[in-house]
Amino acid sequence: MRDQRHDPLPHDQRRARRPAGATKLRRSASDRVMAGIAGGIAAFTDADPRWVRAAFVLSLPVSLGVTGVGYLLLWWILPPETGD
Repeated sequence: MRDQRHDPLPHDQRRARRPAGATKLRRSASDRVMAGIAGGIAAFTDADPRWVRAAFVLSLPVSLGVTGVGYLLLWWILPPETGD
């Protein structure tokens, strides 16, 4: 059965809540092969960057290159990692 505890936040704020210590999505400066997108996604999701890169490479032919366009958009949109 579902947990029925009351959450005081409205639904839209509850969806946006992130765990404490979560990193922001940024291009990785240390774990990069091309632009650092896969390294940044891996750090954000706490995954192995090799798996993220493998998923990207395997999805390229399946998506007929749409994944490549998404990669280029992320390269353009995501800010680089800083030494905060």
